[in-house]
Amino acid sequence: MKTYIAGKLKKQGGGEPSSEAVRRFFEKVDADTDWFPGKANYDNVGGKTLMTGQQRAAMARCAMTMKKYGIEPTYGKVVAACPKAALNPKTKRPWCKQSIYLVMEEDCYDDDPCLPWVHKARFSKKALTPEMMERRHKFVKYLFGLRHNNVYFFNNLVWTDLCNSIIPLSEKKANEMALARKGGKGWMSPGSELSAENSKGHPEALKQRSWNTMRIWWFPMLSRGKLHVDLFDENFPGETPEGAAQLVAKVRSALNVRFQNAATTPKTLWTDRGRGFYFPNSGDITTEFKEALADNGLEHFMGDNAVKQPGSMQDFLLHETAVSWLRHRLAQSTPRQCWLETRPEYGSRLKRCCEEVNKDLDVEGLCKQLPKRMKMLDDKQGGRLKY
Repeated sequence: MKTYIAGKLKKQGGGEPSSEAVRRFFEKVDADTDWFPGKANYDNVGGKTLMTGQQRAAMARCAMTMKKYGIEPTYGKVVAACPKAALNPKTKRPWCKQSIYLVMEEDCYDDDPCLPWVHKARFSKKALTPEMMERRHKFVKYLFGLRHNNVYFFNNLVWTDLCNSIIPLSEKKANEMALARKGGKGWMSPGSELSAENSKGHPEALKQRSWNTMRIWWFPMLSRGKLHVDLFDENFPGETPEGAAQLVAKVRSALNVRFQNAATTPKTLWTDRGRGFYFPNSGDITTEFKEALADNGLEHFMGDNAVKQPGSMQDFLLHETAVSWLRHRLAQSTPRQCWLETRPEYGSRLKRCCEEVNKDLDVEGLCKQLPKRMKMLDDKQGGRLKY
């Protein structure tokens, strides 16, 4: 029978298969309970992989070498250490985090290649308390009660905040900060959790007065589909009422430049409830912040009291999303010797990242997203938003 069947078949390229080949084929079909006519190997189906084997090997060696010498192999550090290997030839930008993390998961290991790294959790993320969820839900109900539409929000709101970045001033401090930022997770092989190189970093490395660091204060301004950033002076007082007053003056100057030929100018600021803007317990506006708003012809969306606005609203405020875009770009563009970067150089890099965000991302769509986020927050009854 097998010889007869082989005589009825033709191989690709000509000729007939042998009866032994037919026998092996039938054995394969009988052993596969899920077999069906036309079944094939689909492992190789899909687009061609852009990342070459040389690029994967270079980034894997780089990440493992970093960890061997006590340096946490973060996304930014791998990109900075392997600029050519980490470059996507199609987009001319570094590979995304998922692509580089996939290399770490498949090609990196501690001792045994059969036990590749796993991004294991040390601590779980703190969930919102029922009380905070209730406050968030009440706040969105309050916003709906104002009956503002998307046109009002887009034309009048100016989203801003006080942000800062800590820059290391030595290679050792840069490595300590990279390890401290990793927090609850790290790349390691199963069974190597107690090794010294897999231990958690010290959070003290990221404190404001940490030795051998430089804190740079800056602010984002998101309004009418554009994102603007600028640095504060070296003696900026930080997240204080005096600092909030300086922020208002900076925002006023930026608005004057951007909307100098516009018929109308947005004048309503929306910030979080930071200490410089409102008092934590009562929610009353600080005197310096209120006077600065009046002197510059601006107002705050929450008025003189923001007690209705919960403190934990990072996933709701639009400028927080814009800041996350900026910080992602900053991580991608981290210099290899980041401890040698000066304040003016960091400011120039921050503004370049802002230009990329305005060019490559939907900033205008973000400025129109407040009603959508309000509905999402209402549907989740104050729960955390996910995009």
